[in-house]
Amino acid sequence: MLWSALGNMFDMDRSAARGLMSPRGLHVFKHSSTLGEAPAHKLFDRVKVTRKPGVESPRSFDDYTVNVDHADLPAGVTLSSL
Repeated sequence: MLWSALGNMFDMDRSAARGLMSPRGLHVFKHSSTLGEAPAHKLFDRVKVTRKPGVESPRSFDDYTVNVDHADLPAGVTLSSL
């Protein structure tokens, strides 16, 4: 239910200050133990957002590339992209 809520939380949220906000991807790292198998910062570094070549002034989400490294995760960690 939490993942569904995160994916839909901005559906009807439009304001002058923020414009239209909408999630474009949800990447969930799951650990096999309660204490975790890897530091959060190392897992978050696997998600990279870069501006596409030739785009000087990005105007939309399409002006970016999102890469998620699923390879060689630490033992006990799984990554789901929703």
